[in-house]
Amino acid sequence: MKTHLARKLVFAWVAAMALVACESNPSIVQSSAPPKAELQFVDLQNFDHALAGSLSAALPKVDVAFYDRVTPSALPERLQHWMASVEAGGGTVKVVPPKSSVTAKNPFLLISAISALWSASKMAKEMSANAQFKAARSYDAQIILKADARGDSVVDRVVFIQR
Repeated sequence: MKTHLARKLVFAWVAAMALVACESNPSIVQSSAPPKAELQFVDLQNFDHALAGSLSAALPKVDVAFYDRVTPSALPERLQHWMASVEAGGGTVKVVPPKSSVTAKNPFLLISAISALWSASKMAKEMSANAQFKAARSYDAQIILKADARGDSVVDRVVFIQR
């Protein structure tokens, strides 16, 4: 019984040390999936790994599309971390309004999107310690909006463009 418990403790310790090593040196983590120029946003850590892999591969452009309806003022926090990293690297984050002739019902959504990006820049200091997000530092980002069926501005996609 004691040896079984000892094995579990050793396994837990080894797993914890591996996690610490991977967080301090992200090159240890190898993604089996090839880098993609088009990703679907899912609010999971796997998305971060996929985006980091695509940006680290120095693809000229990476598009991130959304399964769900996302308003510019409610950009997911996971994506805000990536925007903060872009800005921390000297890049720009630009909000591109809808191209349609239909005017959004609430033009103040664009202002709130810019406000959300400003708060994302506060995250830049926190993100400087996380090596995973450093891949975005050589990119600019565009948050492309579209008008939905109700006439509201929603995020169509986010495009990372290599500088």
